[in-house]
Amino acid sequence: MKLEINVTPHENYLHVKVKGIGNYENALYFWQQVVAACEQYQCYRVLGEQYLLDSVTTLEAFDHPAMFKKLGITTKYQFAWVDNNPRTRETTEFVYNVLANRSVSYGKLFHDVESAKLWLLAQK
Repeated sequence: MKLEINVTPHENYLHVKVKGIGNYENALYFWQQVVAACEQYQCYRVLGEQYLLDSVTTLEAFDHPAMFKKLGITTKYQFAWVDNNPRTRETTEFVYNVLANRSVSYGKLFHDVESAKLWLLAQK
């Protein structure tokens, strides 16, 4: 199954929505699209919403720091992230923790879009 990715530019951030299957190949493709959109709009604040039907494996989660480094995702990016599927939230939190523990990315997880947006727009 392919991913459905929608990027909506706003004045101070990009709103990115993704639906599909969670695996390493799809994650790599998705993050490539996010990087391309950030470069296109010269905006590195991203409000992300995902609804994935499955999650990456634990081993794939540990590959995310290398993936982010390869794609040039650094702390200049700010991610406010919402996982809309309760079944995959635990894995999403694990991926987030792996990235945070390696100081690869700057972001925060939320349970709702409004809280995520408020936090993201408050970042400098």
